[in-house]
Amino acid sequence: MRNMVAALVGALVLLLGACASAPERLATADIEPKVRVVSTAGEATEVTVVLFRGSQPFATYRLQRGERLTVTPPGGEPVALTPGTDMSAWLRRNAYVATLPEARPGDELVIAFTRAEEDDAPATVVRVPGEIAVTRPSPGDERTFDESFSVAWEPLGSGQVELRFAVGDCAGLAEEDLEELRAERGFVGFPFGAPLSPGETGLATVTFSAPAAAERCEAALLVGRTSDAIALDPAFGALRDDSRSVRVSAVVPLLISQAPTLATADIEPKVRVVSTAGQGTEVTVVLFRAGLLPGGTYELAIGERLTVTPAGGESVVLRPGTDMSAPTQNDAYLATLPESAPGEVLVIALERDGEEAAPNTVVRIPDEIDVTRPVAGDTRTLGESFTIEWEPLPSGQVELRFAVDACDGLDDEALDDLRTTRGYPLTLRAGDAQATTVTFSAPSAAERCEADLLVGRTSDGIDLDPAYRGLRGASRAIRVSEPLPLVLEQSE
Repeated sequence: MRNMVAALVGALVLLLGACASAPERLATADIEPKVRVVSTAGEATEVTVVLFRGSQPFATYRLQRGERLTVTPPGGEPVALTPGTDMSAWLRRNAYVATLPEARPGDELVIAFTRAEEDDAPATVVRVPGEIAVTRPSPGDERTFDESFSVAWEPLGSGQVELRFAVGDCAGLAEEDLEELRAERGFVGFPFGAPLSPGETGLATVTFSAPAAAERCEAALLVGRTSDAIALDPAFGALRDDSRSVRVSAVVPLLISQAPTLATADIEPKVRVVSTAGQGTEVTVVLFRAGLLPGGTYELAIGERLTVTPAGGESVVLRPGTDMSAPTQNDAYLATLPESAPGEVLVIALERDGEEAAPNTVVRIPDEIDVTRPVAGDTRTLGESFTIEWEPLPSGQVELRFAVDACDGLDDEALDDLRTTRGYPLTLRAGDAQATTVTFSAPSAAERCEADLLVGRTSDGIDLDPAYRGLRGASRAIRVSEPLPLVLEQSE
């Protein structure tokens, strides 16, 4: 029996060997390539091509004698792709890979499939996407195993964002477990490289998990801007959907450990509540670590959450987001409620599992402010100062902002930048001053802008739950009167 099994195995080996030595040649029109180009700032460009058989979802085609794949960078020489591993998918075999010097954003690489006979596909062109500006986390930040944390970037006008971890070392793990973790974390919880986070959101939440034996890991977070700007040579059948060109602008080294949860007595929240007449109420909380500079913040652990409850209403959970009142606070928690009337009370609660909770931070909405100048529909000149007037206030201050709707002459990117910069609150003005002057500046290409002037009465009427260490000085409750639509034009 044993001899029979051995004979069968031997025959199977010979059969497979014969098949490998004389593989079936496939027409180029029946091949669907998956193309992946990853350019990493300051490092290199990795090129991966897998040739799939068009009629079969997972079957691949291997190069035969006289066939090859090459990639040519701008102004450079062709480099041959050699058998390797596609690290972006579970089906990793049968790929062809090459490493080039770093390709810059906008560079075009040409991938060629050449054959001994006809049917060449010499010109698949891949364009490297633009940069992505990562604002959080910062290099050297420490995070905790199995607890979600936020990754933030400046929103993109187009494209998507891909997140990966490159695991360096993990104290406490055997080499075999470490290698398995390195392979798993290449996906950041996105099997097969999907789904990709929409770039325009500017925010994603990820979790770094590891075997229980892991004590402390060193891992670099790779944040890449992706694009499908790949012009496939028409000789091929089609381009596989998971093809991507990626520009990794930030390689952010992190430390992940079993760090203890921060005590409530060591947290200083910044609380910002903005109630806008006729619209709604925006609640923003940033949890700062006591005694640290503004960048030192605390992210909620598993079992913890922040909620806000309006008078007589249901509690609403605050979700990770960006504090738009400050350019560096991307690690905020946000909620949107229906409009809160002047004098209404909101209660913000920090719920903690096994730690001291802070259930009773009370915020009172200030009274209205009566703006007398300008009036809705007024026209002002871009780049020239104009006056804002209001009835005197017995207490509190005034906050000014612009909500930009549109600007003729600006492309989407410039318009997004303008919306961001004009959306930050202007310097707080004393409420009894009754007037101030402001200037609406815009890029020189702007011809005519439409923007709402938002004038808010502010108050520091926030009663902090005593479990906290203290309240950050930038905390405010704000009541914005009815927004005033304005037109801003270039002077004639």
